[in-house]
Amino acid sequence: MSSRVTAVAHANIALCKYWGKSGPLDTPATPSISLALDSLTTTTHVSRIDGESDEVLINGQVAEGIERERVVRYLDIWRSENYISGHLRIDSENSFPMASGLASSSSAFAALATALNELSEQRISQTMLSQLARRGSGSAARSISGGLSSLSSGDNPASRLLVPAEDVPWGMVVGVVDSDDKKYSSRAGMKLAEQSSPYYRRWVLQARHDYRYMLHALRSWDLVEVGELAESNSNAMHGCMLASRPSLMYWQAGTMDIMHSVVSWREEGLLAYYTVDAGSHVAVLCHLDDLSEVAERMQSINSVVRVIANRAAGPAGLVACR
Repeated sequence: MSSRVTAVAHANIALCKYWGKSGPLDTPATPSISLALDSLTTTTHVSRIDGESDEVLINGQVAEGIERERVVRYLDIWRSENYISGHLRIDSENSFPMASGLASSSSAFAALATALNELSEQRISQTMLSQLARRGSGSAARSISGGLSSLSSGDNPASRLLVPAEDVPWGMVVGVVDSDDKKYSSRAGMKLAEQSSPYYRRWVLQARHDYRYMLHALRSWDLVEVGELAESNSNAMHGCMLASRPSLMYWQAGTMDIMHSVVSWREEGLLAYYTVDAGSHVAVLCHLDDLSEVAERMQSINSVVRVIANRAAGPAGLVACR
């Protein structure tokens, strides 16, 4: 049995957003569709240790407080189901900013789940692995399968691979803007929106409608229809957030700069569409042939501090074990 495992997973950005939880297993209130991105990666090393508690390192620093508690609670889920036993050392590194709206938890918990699966004392199916990853972060289920993936809003859903990465003709350019860590995590924000936003129920209905229409649009690779749906879905989610009390205002001035720029690019004939997760950074969907041009235009926006061009990424996987 392996004693040290390394796994890698890619963050995914939702085209149809997952925002809201329900039930004892925190299942998604809305179905979602996402694209895994090859330049947004989490590499996680997991080792068995002889100690009285788990050790958690994130980006080379010892994790404390909520960050550590979230990982340990997740390990406790695996221990309570008798998939693993004993204590572990978790050493996780991201290639992109955390806690800022780039779905770092999706790749983090997908990589961790993939590593734990290798250490597991029981056989775990791919469906079950996706379900277990979702217990750490809802969007992590989609990083297990990678490519273009969906996640339904059933009782205990697992991700479904719609299109493998190598067959996706689109990419995403991420514009990182200057911002602090989010005041409200996605988990806390979802709870606040459900409890206080007058638009929450309408958002859930709209999200389910968008999901059905996007599945149809993906069959013909209609970037215009998919892009328009992605933008309106993103705006609807943020409208629900903004109406929460207190307001979940994740956008910064740089966020708006990018959004306005993308609209103007389309007026000039460049097919590009923005989407914003629960944070300030913006992902722009475009044809692969336009990826370099979109990245160059993004770089010219004064409020953008970093540009990350991405092709579709594959599923989470093992890198090494011994």
